[in-house]
Amino acid sequence: MKKKLFLSLVLSLGAAFLSGCLFVPAPSTGTVEGFVTDHLSGEPVGGASVNAWPLGGSTPMYSVGSPYYGSSTVTDANGFYRLVLPEGLYVLEVRKDGHATSRVEGVKVASTARVDTVLKPRANPFWSVQPPTVTITGIAEGDTVSGPINVKIDAQGPNDIYIIYAAFGKMPGAALLTTPRAAYSNTYTTGTFTINPATYGVSGETTFEVVVYDWNDNRTHVIYRVFVPPAAAPPSIAAPLPPTANILVDAVHGVLVPARTALAVTLNKKVEFLGWEPQAAPPGGNLYVELRWRKSPDDPANVAGYRIYRKLAGEADFRLLYTIAATGASAYLYRDSTPDLRVGLTATYRVVAYKGDVESAPLEDSCTPLPTWDVKLLTPVDEASGVGLFPTFTWQPTAVVGTTQFYRVRLWDTPHGGYTITITPPLNTTSATYGGIPNTGFERLQPHRMYQWEVQAAIAIDVTTANAISIAANYGYTTVFPTQRAWEVFSFTTGDW
Repeated sequence: MKKKLFLSLVLSLGAAFLSGCLFVPAPSTGTVEGFVTDHLSGEPVGGASVNAWPLGGSTPMYSVGSPYYGSSTVTDANGFYRLVLPEGLYVLEVRKDGHATSRVEGVKVASTARVDTVLKPRANPFWSVQPPTVTITGIAEGDTVSGPINVKIDAQGPNDIYIIYAAFGKMPGAALLTTPRAAYSNTYTTGTFTINPATYGVSGETTFEVVVYDWNDNRTHVIYRVFVPPAAAPPSIAAPLPPTANILVDAVHGVLVPARTALAVTLNKKVEFLGWEPQAAPPGGNLYVELRWRKSPDDPANVAGYRIYRKLAGEADFRLLYTIAATGASAYLYRDSTPDLRVGLTATYRVVAYKGDVESAPLEDSCTPLPTWDVKLLTPVDEASGVGLFPTFTWQPTAVVGTTQFYRVRLWDTPHGGYTITITPPLNTTSATYGGIPNTGFERLQPHRMYQWEVQAAIAIDVTTANAISIAANYGYTTVFPTQRAWEVFSFTTGDW
């Protein structure tokens, strides 16, 4: 009898499975998506593998062979990826041949999580691509942080540790983009240090984040979600004020770039980093937006910080990008270098002052990034001889960008001490004649002498409709924008008197 009952039960269960009457409900899912970019230049990294697995585990809990649901994918030509995962905390790891590894620990998948990361070419092909192991003491997931805390960060791995970054409310990294942040270089431990969320202007639900690089440019990024109790809110807060200071002024032409709240900056050359402080532009630096504003009249007494919101063309809503602490400074600057910025895609920004749960009215501005361009030198041609003592220099842009093109030519007297002469022609002009400098040794060029020349500065400007500039060259012309050295330097030799 028992055998018959057991057989009957098995047959009933089998029929239930076949009929679909008995099933295990699928877990709730969420999406994690973002961009993978080359940290040196901000260019997208296509074809990189992105894998996710639960935090604390070593492999994914499941494997689904679908581009719409699964624990692994590959970035597209724009460096974009998307994963649909069961809700929970995850590790996200990005790999590509020839590159160091990038790992993000503590990704929370609920609805849609945005995680951008960088993938750098590995420094040495013979070194390990295993990312560092990071241990953090003094703070943990879910903590409430009411003021300064003491934290210690330890890192180890197959390679020596290059730098350890830490910050509240943001992914810490290069100073030009993410100041302030704690930074410790050439050490496997920070030792115990004090960090204060007030320094970062954060309030309410926020994050504590750590980024560690080793000497092969492997990267580990750790995210803890924490809560910072908001300060008591005032009845109202005055809005931040628009800037009044001109951004770029030339000695010959006067104001080139007047005051703007939002200014898009496009760079045409790969950005390099020397040492652990950037020498050029921030991550994603081929294209970024500079935001400038003057402090709220209530800063700092009734302002905890400034929140920056952005909406790209085609998006329905503004999203919070960043929070900056109020310091009482007369003016503020923030650079948005998120990788979803695009040439020709209008970005609208709102800057609000806040304290507690009260925000001011927004200061709003929009910009539309310009395309890249370059300059080709024409005459005197490289290694020309017999050039006149009052030569005319000509060049040609690879594209006409913006409404105004500003150029500056630099002439090097190379064999005689490296003296330099600069020439600033009229705007939108692609030639310049050396006219001499009266009552000096440079009334004309010297005969039978070798010189070099280059376009020292080439900046396309459109502040009428686009609120944007595009830099083809900026080699020692201004420190307002990153250095961009021209590709070409031509040599020539002068002729007789």
